[in-house]
Amino acid sequence: MRTNRVAFNVEDAHECCGFVAKLCKEAGCEEPADLCGKAAESVLASEEKYLELCSQSCMKCGESRRPAPKRTMYVA
Repeated sequence: MRTNRVAFNVEDAHECCGFVAKLCKEAGCEEPADLCGKAAESVLASEEKYLELCSQSCMKCGESRRPAPKRTMYVA
């Protein structure tokens, strides 16, 4: 990774997103991994599409780490 943000370009984003997608897939997070992989490919063509896919991937990742709400059982 580059230490200077100004030097971070689309090729770097492509490489980093591809790496993160691979790590997600290895961890069993299929849907976020697929979205991140698509974001990695789209960064070379469209920044807008890249940001949209990246945002979706982050949302899915956050959903998978959020604990499920406990349901209480009511007995009549």
